[in-house]
Amino acid sequence: MDNARGETAFNARLKKAGRELADLLTGAAFPFMLMVILSSTVIGFIMYGGKDELGIQILILVVGEALLIAATVIFGKQNGVSAYKKTVQNAQKRAANCKEERALMHIGEYAVWKGAAIALISCVPLAVVNTVYSVYPNSVCEFILVYLFGWAYYPFKLMKLTPWLNYIWIAPFAAVHAAAYVFGGRKEKKNQEILEKQNEIVAEKQAKRGKK
Repeated sequence: MDNARGETAFNARLKKAGRELADLLTGAAFPFMLMVILSSTVIGFIMYGGKDELGIQILILVVGEALLIAATVIFGKQNGVSAYKKTVQNAQKRAANCKEERALMHIGEYAVWKGAAIALISCVPLAVVNTVYSVYPNSVCEFILVYLFGWAYYPFKLMKLTPWLNYIWIAPFAAVHAAAYVFGGRKEKKNQEILEKQNEIVAEKQAKRGKK
């Protein structure tokens, strides 16, 4: 009997972990596409506009990194807003005795650690390709690093340093996304509190009219 309960609890935790991971992967898809699109665009400018001019390459790279940071802030904030909205929605469903599994399992709800987790997951392909390239340099991995992850690969390439240093860029990327995620979540929390107070005021006015 105890073993059966233990297996059931384990399966439930495993199911929750799987759904939570799927939700995190969905959140990480946008930052990943963002870094790929910006990297391919910026590196394209570098390769065709300033291939032989180091100063132009640095300028284009700086502008590209700034654009990536700005876009990461926007997407990170939106991820935080969406997560907190999901928290409120799931809480309302549970209060209404809804049996939806995602609501009961708190899937997709806001949590500070998810801000960093989403960004780190989006950087997994970069880490894998960079590791392979660092151990065994090859043209395929180099092409992927240049055109898909140029924001992390090109700075140290210009300085002619080891590609093992490319991992350093993951930390600020994750930090920016995490900060924006928390900011978005807190902002949405305030919005929800204001909305709740407004609903209470309306309910009180309606109650007073009903008494009259």
